[in-house]
Amino acid sequence: MSTDEASASPWASSVVLGSGDTAFIRPLTVDDKPALAAFHRQQSAESIYRRFFSPKPELNEKELEHFTAVDMIDRAALVVESHDEFIAWASYERWPGRNEAEAAFMVADNRQGEGIATLLLEHLAAIAHANGIERFTAEVLGDNRAMLAVFAKAGWPLQRRFDSGVVDLDWDLATTDEFLDSVERREQRADSRAVARILIPRAVAVIGASERPGTVGDAIWRNVVDGVDAPTYAVNPRHDTIHGHPCVRTIDELPDEVSLAIIAVPAPALEATIDACIAKRMRGAVIVTSVDGTDIDIAALVGRARRNGLRIIGPSSMGIASPRPETRLQAALVEVSLPPGGVAISMQSGSLGGSLLRKARDVELGISWFVSLGDKSDISANDLLQFWEFDENTTVVAMYTESFGNPRKFARIARRVSRTRPIVAVRTGAAATGEMASALYQQAGLIEVPTVPALLETVRVLATQPVLRGPRVAVLTNSRSPGTLASAALRAAGLEPVDGPITLDWNTRSAEYPTAMRAALNDDEIDGLLVIHAPAVADDVDAAARHIDTGALDNSKPVVAVLLGGADGPVAPGSRVPAFTFPEQAAAVLGRSYDYARWLRDEASEPDAKMRPVDPGAAHVIITEALAATDSGDDIHLDLATRRRLLATYGIEMAPATESTPDTAVADANDIGFPVAVKAVRRRPGRSARAGVALDLATDDDVTESIAVMHDSLGDDADDLIVQAMAPPGVDVRIRCDHDGQLGAIVTVGLGGAQADAIDDRTSRLAPVSPASATTMLGETRLSAALDAADFDSWPLVDAVVLAAQLASDHPEIAELDLNPVIVSEDAAIVTDALIRLVRHVSEDGPLRRLD
Repeated sequence: MSTDEASASPWASSVVLGSGDTAFIRPLTVDDKPALAAFHRQQSAESIYRRFFSPKPELNEKELEHFTAVDMIDRAALVVESHDEFIAWASYERWPGRNEAEAAFMVADNRQGEGIATLLLEHLAAIAHANGIERFTAEVLGDNRAMLAVFAKAGWPLQRRFDSGVVDLDWDLATTDEFLDSVERREQRADSRAVARILIPRAVAVIGASERPGTVGDAIWRNVVDGVDAPTYAVNPRHDTIHGHPCVRTIDELPDEVSLAIIAVPAPALEATIDACIAKRMRGAVIVTSVDGTDIDIAALVGRARRNGLRIIGPSSMGIASPRPETRLQAALVEVSLPPGGVAISMQSGSLGGSLLRKARDVELGISWFVSLGDKSDISANDLLQFWEFDENTTVVAMYTESFGNPRKFARIARRVSRTRPIVAVRTGAAATGEMASALYQQAGLIEVPTVPALLETVRVLATQPVLRGPRVAVLTNSRSPGTLASAALRAAGLEPVDGPITLDWNTRSAEYPTAMRAALNDDEIDGLLVIHAPAVADDVDAAARHIDTGALDNSKPVVAVLLGGADGPVAPGSRVPAFTFPEQAAAVLGRSYDYARWLRDEASEPDAKMRPVDPGAAHVIITEALAATDSGDDIHLDLATRRRLLATYGIEMAPATESTPDTAVADANDIGFPVAVKAVRRRPGRSARAGVALDLATDDDVTESIAVMHDSLGDDADDLIVQAMAPPGVDVRIRCDHDGQLGAIVTVGLGGAQADAIDDRTSRLAPVSPASATTMLGETRLSAALDAADFDSWPLVDAVVLAAQLASDHPEIAELDLNPVIVSEDAAIVTDALIRLVRHVSEDGPLRRLD
């Protein structure tokens, strides 16, 4: 394998180090022998001794050949490069005749403490797992505490033995919950630091700064030079000064402290500009330049930047900004003249970003950050969420996105962030299409809004008011008609309008509002308050606003106001109470706040322990054997007996059944026990013998007569039969799981039976799901009402949904799992028909931290 081939290997990728820097991991090749020898000579004697347990100032030719001539199966080796220099390498070697391998690492002395060894360990483990290696071993000197800590913190349970100053370690490479949690924590810290290196720069350079009015370079430079507390520099090859400030001709002339470039150069100059930023070892670049209609290979450009520690926002970005004093940054194409606050805004569309900022200024929205992602070639909403999750100045996230970069990662991160910070999102374009996208948003707890104005309305309430914990909202108004409109709007938003303890009327003075408001807020039967004021005269608006603000002080429940004749914004200058022009806006926002509170209450928890014992290992054996039993095509449909065995490994009950023929059906029915159902394998829609389904057969004659009717109707299609024990009567339900290439397993639940597709009663989530989430799903369909009408408890169905979703999630070879109908009765949910389709699935790499 050549170096170029290694760089294109499936095991090669850009990665984010624990420091937030980026680097490139790839397989070692024999072409790397000189570079590996040079790397070795540069390390301290102590580091070499700890790696090789002996003084070894040089690697001889035989050792270099051994370390670099690897097959990436039984022997694998990886190198980490930054700016085309080796900064670390690692390897494993399989023990002969065993499914175990010994792992070893070496990190450059000047790059230790950046999480490189742990990252290499994760990647080596993924390679080993793909090659059937189930266990790693390692030898570490007893005083090498740093390396012992690497293994201890990786997340796998270690076994240790100490002998003669050496610690022998070994551990299973199973993807345990502890390992996944550990990887997720490391990923969050690294991604957050990578974003911080851009948003909190040491010094900023505007490349393409201009003093020609009306140009992009002029607009950005004016904003940057006046709005950034860090040192700022202008770069333009034709100027010595820009608006009276010094200007350098080339990027190379910039001081080394410059960590962020705002790039506004013509598109033909973009690639050379990025390469110059790489050479200057900058950390970030915000590309305002558009590459639409050009032949620039932006993917290759981003790949080159990532390998060398440069992260990119854009192209076609409007820039980044923060008005907060501690992070003051004005590096955007338009002036972000907003007060500091708790709302972080991520926009993909540049043109909409300008409109949003102008509207946000009108309503005095306080923000922590504004980031225009543009084309999202590198930094994405995923990265921003990782940063904002623990940003103490951010309390609400507002997002406008047109596409998902890595949907599964987005869902995982957004779900975690949503537990502590509401995320309000407008989605359109590719991000808005299909049931899968809807399942992603619901699973992640995102508060979805239809428009950008609705986005602003929602975030300004969530940023200033407590979440609405219950549905009862008191409408406090001095005018009957607006009150009637507000009540209708609250009902439409899924809320319950109620009267407050003190009612108002047309004769109420504005000074009486605080007393009525406090009475409502102190009432345990009221969860939130919508205050409406219709002024008798125009001058009364300001007075009422001040009194409403006073009445809402120190409130623990959400308060929103409607000032007829007023404007959207704070109810009074400096107030935290949001005011709206019309009741419909306020009611819609309160409805979204309550939906979010219900998600926090019912679905925010992770899927917990299984409701019945499950056996993933047994399921894996059944699936592996089924795939190995045939080589015909990529799709395999399991037979009846295998379906039953596979479902049983996850505690999913399927009614006893056997494959049969017209000649054996009577005997099979007697073996199973009457009453039975007889079903043609190739049947028609419907629930009659003529359609191929005969139910509640109690005698041999019933079986014989039903088969005769089937043959008369279906002909040869009635030759292959299933004889099955009758399940207790109940509600027909469909539980379906499909494997999506980007999102993983999706579980869908709704009314079932032969007409399930025509009924189209269903809701979806990403798998796995918790019992609380499964319960919520039932309430989103007609199932809850059907179970209540039959006086059946929902727990057997919730149990079945959780387990089916877990089965599909644990085994990505299951491309389709369709249980229809599942008959839910008083104390059981029994599968009476199932389709399970497998695909030949390449073993997953595991939770690899990688950028591409």
